[in-house]
Amino acid sequence: MRTVVVAYSVSDAAGRGIALEMARLTRCRSVALGECSEACVAEVGARRLTIAGFSEDVLYFSFLDEIFDADFFIVVSRHSAASGVKSLTVHHTGNPTARAEYGGRPRELSVANPPISLSILRNIGEISRDRGIREVEVTYEVTHHGPTEVGKPLSFAEIGSTAAEWAHKPYQEVLAEAVLKAIAEPPPGCIPSVGVGGGHYAQQFTQRALRLGECYGHIISRHVIKELRDHPELLELVLREAVLKSSVPIKRIVLEGKMPAYVKRAASAVSSAYGLELVE
Repeated sequence: MRTVVVAYSVSDAAGRGIALEMARLTRCRSVALGECSEACVAEVGARRLTIAGFSEDVLYFSFLDEIFDADFFIVVSRHSAASGVKSLTVHHTGNPTARAEYGGRPRELSVANPPISLSILRNIGEISRDRGIREVEVTYEVTHHGPTEVGKPLSFAEIGSTAAEWAHKPYQEVLAEAVLKAIAEPPPGCIPSVGVGGGHYAQQFTQRALRLGECYGHIISRHVIKELRDHPELLELVLREAVLKSSVPIKRIVLEGKMPAYVKRAASAVSSAYGLELVE
C-alpha cells in the first residue's frame, strides 16, 4: 500500500489543530513511534496515512525520511506574517541563496510535489467557498525556509498569519479536509511548472494554476532574483535545481511580468538545457 506522512509540531496550534481534525475524520488509530511525540495511522483511499507529531519546530524536520518510508510528506503548520494577512497557503521549501536563517541548508531546495500541492490548493479554495469563508487569501507562497534535506517530495500547507487564525477551528477544518482529499484522490492532470518572480504571496502563479492547470513546484521570488543580480550564474544554478527537484518532470518555466535581461538569459539557458517551454 502506498504511504504518506502528515507531520506537524506538537507546540504549533495550527499544525496540531489540523492534525487532530484529520485524525478525527479518519478515525486514526493511535500508535507508539519512538521518534514521535504522538502518532496515529489510518487508511485514506488506497493509501496508508501516518499522522505524526514531533517536538521540533517544522523548519527543522530534516529527519523525516530517515524515520518513514513514505511516498511523500505533507507538513501542516502555522504561517507567520507581520502584515497579519489571513491566509491558507501551500508552498515548497528551500533556501535559494547563501542564507539559511530558518532551517535547511544554504543554496539547497527540497523535492517539490507539484500535483499534490495543486490538489491541496484547489481543495482549500473549493472547501472555503462552500463554507462561506471569503476573508482569507488562498494562495501559493514562494519557495522559502527549511527543511531542505528531505529526500522525498515535501509540501507545506499552512494557516496564517497570527495566533488568532492559527487557533481558528474553521480554518483548521478546511486545511484538514483539503489535505485528506488530496491524499485520497488521484492527483490532477496538470502542467508541472517552475515560477520566477513575484512577491511572497504568489498570486499570479496561483491564478495561472487555477485557470490554466499549471501545477507549481518551486517558485523563485523577485527578492531572490534581486539578491542574485550580480551573480547570474548562481541564478541559473537555482533555476536548474528548481527544475530537477520535483516529483514529476517540469515542463514549463513561467516568468512573472517584465524581467531584467539577466533573468531572461538564465531562464532561457535552463529551458534550452532541459527542453522546457519558457513563458514570458
